[in-house]
Amino acid sequence: MTDHTADEARKGLGATLAGKAKEVTGAVLGNDSLAAEGQLQQAEAAARKDASTKDAIAQAEAAEAAQVLSRERAAAERERAAAQTAAQTREEQALHAGRAEHLRAQARTEQERIDEQERIDAEAREQLRETAVEAEQEQSEAARRERAASAEYARERASAEAAEAAAARARKDAERLTEQTR
Repeated sequence: MTDHTADEARKGLGATLAGKAKEVTGAVLGNDSLAAEGQLQQAEAAARKDASTKDAIAQAEAAEAAQVLSRERAAAERERAAAQTAAQTREEQALHAGRAEHLRAQARTEQERIDEQERIDAEAREQLRETAVEAEQEQSEAARRERAASAEYARERASAEAAEAAAARARKDAERLTEQTR
């Protein structure tokens, strides 16, 4: 609870007690105007309390949305890094396999070496292409998740802003009620 929230709570309690005292005094003395003023003051205090509550909820929702976005971004970054590492590992494995096959092909006749080398090169290109496609798909999925997290953050933020706007309207209503009671 912030100092502002605690201060608002104290003011609200004081206004409620003062309003109740006016209402009871007006009822005892038969002064309907004083009793009505006390009821109005109590209504104002209730409106202020509601506005403070909505404001606190909006702030908590905004903080939670920011934490969710942060966690989602971190998860997306971890997935992107894992996809990159996996792609590099597969690429290195494909290159090592190609080199080993090349060394075996050199032991054969020159024509067999040329034919075998062409087959190995084609296979390595295909493996590299497949690895690149897989890496691109994994990176695309990580980007999609990050966009989804950003969209969720935007929805949560909009919800929090709407709650803050409702709290501001409630405060204005409370202030208007205060002005009307004067």
